[in-house]
Amino acid sequence: MIVGNTPSDRIRWARMQKGWLAKTLAAHVGISPDGLSNIERKATDMTKMKILRKLATTLEQPIWFLGCFENMPENTFFERLEKARCYHGHTKVEMAAEIGVNKRTIFDWKDKEPDLILKEKALLYCKILN
Repeated sequence: MIVGNTPSDRIRWARMQKGWLAKTLAAHVGISPDGLSNIERKATDMTKMKILRKLATTLEQPIWFLGCFENMPENTFFERLEKARCYHGHTKVEMAAEIGVNKRTIFDWKDKEPDLILKEKALLYCKILN
C-alpha cells in the first residue's frame, strides 16, 4: 500500500496497518468516531498537536510522519524552530517552557532572531532535525 502525503492519508494508513476500525482508534485516543472520521476525511483542522501526539503514540508512528512535518520549510531560524516544535510534538506553550522563555517571546523571533543565549537554547531544541 502506498502511503499518502497528507496527515489524513497517513493516519488512515497507520490505522489500517493495525487492522483497526476508525471507532477503535477513536476510543484509544479519546475522541469521537465522528471526530476521527473528520480528521481522516480532511474535514477538520488536523493541526491540533495534542490530538496528533495521541494518534502518533497509539498508532506507534513518529509524529513527524503522521503530520507530514518533513515537508515543512526550514530556510529561516523561525521556520527551523517551528519545524523542530512539530517534530517534538509540542504546542507553542510547551516549546516555550522547554526552551525557558515566555511564549510571547517566540512570536517575536519571527521578525528578529533572539539574543545569543536564547538562540543557543533554541538551537539545542532544533537538534531533533539533524
